[in-house]
Amino acid sequence: MRDPMSWALPLFRPFGIWVRVHVFFFIVTLGLFLRQVWEDGNIVSWGDILLFTVFLLFIIILLHEFGHCFGGRAVGGEATDILIWPLGGLAMVDVPHQWRAHTITVAAGPAVNVALCLIFTIILAGAGYLPNANPLSNPYVSEMKNYRNGKIYTSTYGVRLYQTGPTGDAEPVATPVEVSSKLGKTAELNEAVVKTGYDRALAPTWVVWINRAFWLSWVLLLFNLIPAYPLDGGQLLQGFVWSRTDYRRGITVAAYCGYVASVLMLIASIAFNEALLMGLALFMFYSCWSRLQTLEMEEGPYGDFSAGYTSLEQDDPPPPKPKKVGFMKRWLQARTAKRLHRELEERQIEDERMDQLLDKIAKSGKATLTDEERRFMERISARYRNRS
Repeated sequence: MRDPMSWALPLFRPFGIWVRVHVFFFIVTLGLFLRQVWEDGNIVSWGDILLFTVFLLFIIILLHEFGHCFGGRAVGGEATDILIWPLGGLAMVDVPHQWRAHTITVAAGPAVNVALCLIFTIILAGAGYLPNANPLSNPYVSEMKNYRNGKIYTSTYGVRLYQTGPTGDAEPVATPVEVSSKLGKTAELNEAVVKTGYDRALAPTWVVWINRAFWLSWVLLLFNLIPAYPLDGGQLLQGFVWSRTDYRRGITVAAYCGYVASVLMLIASIAFNEALLMGLALFMFYSCWSRLQTLEMEEGPYGDFSAGYTSLEQDDPPPPKPKKVGFMKRWLQARTAKRLHRELEERQIEDERMDQLLDKIAKSGKATLTDEERRFMERISARYRNRS
């Protein structure tokens, strides 16, 4: 209970991966839900807000994290847990310490968003609509162009009125802002539309929700590609630099780019008075700092010996004065030590199970192994190859 990251509720375990939801996810989503419901001039029903803000967001984030998990397994790694929390999702994936394995695992998450956008686009195109790719548009209004008649269709929360001209072409006569700016309820909006005598371009409900799902997956994709930890953009930047230089420089470049991105986001949060955006900016800034601190602790007090052994042959310098370790650094050191201890225990358990499976093969043959046991042996074998 002392670790806030452990305050999660297990939901289910598909494909051997535990899906857990952090308690703060419910708190933040409840706040977002109430904020939209109580917003001045809101005409969106609480049911649509709940379905969009909580359930649809949860499903798309979960599919994104499963992409990371299956990407990690594809490169010989193992995925154990998915945590859904207020700032998105976290996939607990253990992959080989290689830039290629790292990059594939990270890229698999955004690839799921791309695939979802393509699927939603195909469905909408089959119905005659083009998805709205404007990330600043209102997903509840959900404006879409119908390429068959040239009209722009909306949900019941938007208004597009058309009259038929002499040539039969659809001519717009009003926009959602012009008609609904003084209305606060859907019933009043519908009554005002009826009085106009024009045709209203309303999209079917299922088309509206497909477009909302497209918009949400598209926005999450764009946001995740920001080059800052812990977002996928920062991880991909690390893998790109790592492939051309080394592991340390990859983390350093990605972390400092993250500093810049988080500061810009912090400025935007203050300018637009967005508390959630400010929280994201501060967390991104902290994640970049934490990653650099973890890198320093992983390398140890002697660095990487890049200066060679000759520096050790010189006269012993006077011992440096011990530095006072701050609270945050002690906390990071404790977490790193805890993680290393847990990894050591897991490796010991895996080695024991590997010995048992080898005995099973010797006695009964390889054909008696289950699919899960085969994947386990392939993962452990890949780990031993990477060590050599």
